[in-house]
Amino acid sequence: MPHSSASLATAFHRAAQVTRAALYGTQTDSQLPLHLQSDARVPFLGFCGPRYRRGGPVLLAINPGGGGDAYASRTPQDCELIPLLEAFVRANPAELPEAFERMCASYSAHAQTWNLWRILRPTLEACGTPVEEVCYLNLFPYRTAKDARPASRALTAAWTQVVAPLLQALQPSRLVALGKKSGGVAERFHREPPPLFVVPRTIGDTYVSEDAQRVLAAIRERAT
Repeated sequence: MPHSSASLATAFHRAAQVTRAALYGTQTDSQLPLHLQSDARVPFLGFCGPRYRRGGPVLLAINPGGGGDAYASRTPQDCELIPLLEAFVRANPAELPEAFERMCASYSAHAQTWNLWRILRPTLEACGTPVEEVCYLNLFPYRTAKDARPASRALTAAWTQVVAPLLQALQPSRLVALGKKSGGVAERFHREPPPLFVVPRTIGDTYVSEDAQRVLAAIRERAT
């Protein structure tokens, strides 16, 4: 397996068993999108690059997009990615390595076509690390109505049940939050090394702000 060990696939698989209902608990899930609600129950954990090794940088987004009211049918990207996510969730131990590899490859390829890539790419450059050697995580792995910030209680549950166990398995040397939403969550829960950097985003990621450039410079200095 191209990752540092099959235990990473096992850690992701364990995290993928944490359902949306478990994270919202007894709360009414008012954040279920208007359309494609079955897709909103599929966990978008993120991906590990094929050359990721424990100790590599981990990038943190807040949660997957695609929950807006206008999103009424699957995109061609989702038509490819979601079945791979579902297959990974269902995979038995023998199927797990290949299912993890296929899911990660598709997720990584699609991420490079999103607006997010406009901030993700300079972040990777600042880290001195290609996308093949990083891990990208959604702090909350489910889509939300109107792409809103997940409810605080659900975020707390996600950090405890999903993110913290994954970070334990990944053992990153750096955490980089992409945007202030994910940064606020990480700053709330992250108490120990590695260092945390928060790269501000702009609406639509149309440009890299001066604040973001300063953070990227600090990441670059740390990397060297």
